[in-house]
Amino acid sequence: MFLTNTSASMATESIEKLAAELAGSFEKVEQRRQSWQTATKPLLMNKLQEITEKIKLDWSVNLNDMLVNLESVFISFNPIPSGIMEKSPINVINKMQIGGFLSFSQTRNGQIVAWISMPLIEGLEEGPAQNQTLETLEPEEIDDQTINNHVEKFLDEILQWLNENRDEIGFARHLKP
Repeated sequence: MFLTNTSASMATESIEKLAAELAGSFEKVEQRRQSWQTATKPLLMNKLQEITEKIKLDWSVNLNDMLVNLESVFISFNPIPSGIMEKSPINVINKMQIGGFLSFSQTRNGQIVAWISMPLIEGLEEGPAQNQTLETLEPEEIDDQTINNHVEKFLDEILQWLNENRDEIGFARHLKP
């Protein structure tokens, strides 16, 4: 089948339109990454640090920048004794509560995902920690109020984790061979 000049011209217009859209998407990704580096990341670091200094909990602010343009700024609880101890005839092992963090992470397209990872009790809980995505944002949408809202949600989820029984009942599931 041969294309007429009119149908060939329409096909080319469609390709040109898609190519222009693709070029715009590449530009938008680059703008998001620039915004992250120049405004959003410093804002997150400063605001979360301000919160940790004002609210005295055993937590800290960290930056994961091992992958450029796939970075994250997060506030996390430091490991603490859970109060659960494993006794044997020769020693007592204190099980540590590890994790529990709120992360603002860059995605491959430069958008920012706010998400929570719940704590785990070392040696008692199997598998990865439960994660909850809160929201996907453009870098410029992140401001003090957005950060405060997500920290509030994070603390509320940690409180629920501490105060509610979400685990299965039983002893055998907790012991690793």
